[in-house]
Amino acid sequence: MRDHSTIAVGELYQGIRHEHWQGRTYREFWTWFNDRCIEIVGQAEAEDLEALGIALLDVRDAVEAGGYMVGSDRLDETIEGAE
Repeated sequence: MRDHSTIAVGELYQGIRHEHWQGRTYREFWTWFNDRCIEIVGQAEAEDLEALGIALLDVRDAVEAGGYMVGSDRLDETIEGAE
């Protein structure tokens, strides 16, 4: 993976930190997360896509571990305290 993709994934990890989302909704989180992932993939070189896909799945695992995976009926709930 090229440096700019590695940096973008690192920034994504920083962006999913709970303190950035406390008091906001899960819908806001998922809108940001999905838009950012699309942007990162769109800027990647074709030869980097496989490695980038693996890295983004690792970020998604961190998102799940952070408690952001909620049912669609909870998307408008406010994110409170550390999950």
